[in-house]
Amino acid sequence: MRGFVAGFGAFLVGLKLVLPGGGLFRFALGPVVASACVLVALAVGVFFGVAGWLSGELDDYRWLAWLGGALALVITLVLSYFLFTPVMQLFGPAFMDPICEQVHRRYTGQTLIGDRSGQAWVARQLGAVVPSLKWLVISICVQLPLMVVGLLTVVGLVVAVPVNAILQGADLMDNPLGCRHWRLRQRLGWYKANFAATLGLGTASSLVLLVPGLNLFMLPAGVAAATVLMLAAEPTLRGSPDFPEQP
Repeated sequence: MRGFVAGFGAFLVGLKLVLPGGGLFRFALGPVVASACVLVALAVGVFFGVAGWLSGELDDYRWLAWLGGALALVITLVLSYFLFTPVMQLFGPAFMDPICEQVHRRYTGQTLIGDRSGQAWVARQLGAVVPSLKWLVISICVQLPLMVVGLLTVVGLVVAVPVNAILQGADLMDNPLGCRHWRLRQRLGWYKANFAATLGLGTASSLVLLVPGLNLFMLPAGVAAATVLMLAAEPTLRGSPDFPEQP
């Protein structure tokens, strides 16, 4: 329970940091705006694509074509609720890494990433596609079905909440651990040693997703919180060969 509370509390700290007045708002606003622009452009593209296709099929009923396009626009915007975080993950190296860096410097006075060459940045940017796709698969294949099942049955809700929290907490922790270039074995070891804290982090972030407005800042807040959680766990990991303090 102590670890769960620590993870939950870390998210509240991260949320405070990325909201106005917390010092990291400008870093958090960038990925929110970028993701919103991408998804709005996608919705508009779907609208004109569907409307144009239906216009060719329903030449005498163009109003139906525009109605179909409007319906496609609304459906795309609804799906954007689940697409927002995966799209935002694509901008990880550009926006999330600086958040990890700023939090690390604030708490330790030391750099986390250090000097990074342009080639290393490009490599990490390309690598951001993997967690983005992973989060997309989780959102569509796990979170969406579990949300539907949870709304229909109490049993489904009991299963949906912890499963979603575990997956989300681990994904959030990937950001600061990735800045240290930890490999999969090292990350799995971290999750095992700090399972309750990761669960608490994922639970808090899942709850914030239900709050309109705040849900836009879930990922930046979660990344800041994950960095805080990583630093809080360091005393128990220091000296272990699997968890070096520096990459």
